[in-house]
Amino acid sequence: MSWSCYKIVMTTIKQHLLDRHLNISLHRPFIDEEERVATFLLYTITGKIAGYQIYRPDSDKKKKNHPREGRYYTYKTPGILSVWGTETLHLTPEILFVTEGVFDAARLTSLGYSAIASLSNAPPPEFQNWLDFLNRKIVVICDNDENGSGRKLAKFGHEAIFTEDKDLGDSSEEYVKWILNRFV
Repeated sequence: MSWSCYKIVMTTIKQHLLDRHLNISLHRPFIDEEERVATFLLYTITGKIAGYQIYRPDSDKKKKNHPREGRYYTYKTPGILSVWGTETLHLTPEILFVTEGVFDAARLTSLGYSAIASLSNAPPPEFQNWLDFLNRKIVVICDNDENGSGRKLAKFGHEAIFTEDKDLGDSSEEYVKWILNRFV
C-alpha cells in the first residue's frame, strides 16, 4: 500500500494559536513557522521583559521544561517576578483573572477581559504583593489536576474556582461564559 494517498494536514502555528483562542494582535508572540514554535514574552508589573515561554505544539509533554524538546519551556529571570498577559491589564480595571497557563488566560483575554498566567501552580510569596499592588478583585481559575496541585494557586485570589475540565484552555465556550457571568 502506498502512503502517498495519505495526506497529513498540519495547521500553521499561527492558526493553531488562533484555534486556542490566542489574540495574536494583542499578545504578539514570536512565531517561527519553519520550526513550528511560538515564543511568548513574560513581563514584570513595570513592563520590563523578564523571561519567556516557548511553545512547541508538536513536542512530547514528557520532556517537561526542556529548552529544545519540551512542549513548553519557561525561562524567568532569577529573582524577578514575571507573568504572561500584563498587556491586558487596561481592559477591565475592576477585576483580574489569574490562571496557571497561557492558553487558560487567553480564553479570557480573547473576550476582552484582563487575565494573566502565573506559569506556575505555586508562585512565590511575593506574587501576592504584586497582585495586591494592582488594587483589583483577583479571581483565580485553577486547573482541575488529578493530584490537586491547582489548589496551591487558589490562595492568591479573593475568590477561586476550579474548572470542570482539566483546565480553562480545554473548557467549552459555554463554561467560559458561565465563569464570566459569575464574576463580572
